[in-house]
Amino acid sequence: MSPEKIKLCPECGSEYYAHILTCADCGIPLKMPEEVEKKGDKKPNAAEHPPDEWVAIREEGREGIRELSDLLLRNGIPSQIALPPGCGTGKCERRYLLLVAKNEANIAHDCIENFYAQKYPDIKTSQEWSSQGRCPACGYGMSPDTKACPDCGIVFMGEG
Repeated sequence: MSPEKIKLCPECGSEYYAHILTCADCGIPLKMPEEVEKKGDKKPNAAEHPPDEWVAIREEGREGIRELSDLLLRNGIPSQIALPPGCGTGKCERRYLLLVAKNEANIAHDCIENFYAQKYPDIKTSQEWSSQGRCPACGYGMSPDTKACPDCGIVFMGEG
């Protein structure tokens, strides 16, 4: 497509004909190429953190990544949503990366873990049971070399 006949998605960079209004993948309004290049459209604090200082902390589908990005923003942690390496169109299994500044990765990770613990309280119980040598699914006490829970039948994956 020639530059004067396209619009771009500011989120994933996909190109569309100029008459299209919304990105099919991201669901956000498309912009003319010159609008996307404006400094005001940059992600929060992108100028403060060069690209090599951003690290991926999660990879999920579009809605999950947006939810986590909004969570971090509400907690004062800047983030970016990016495509996985090698994907230039946003159609690579519809997966996206959540990026944060390298020096805020641990804080962002803790924030997300707390969010999931509140959203899914059973996760915390399962983790506690597992750390106590109990089945993470039902809480049945087991020996460390058990391959499957004798109570509920869940099969445990071996390491390596």
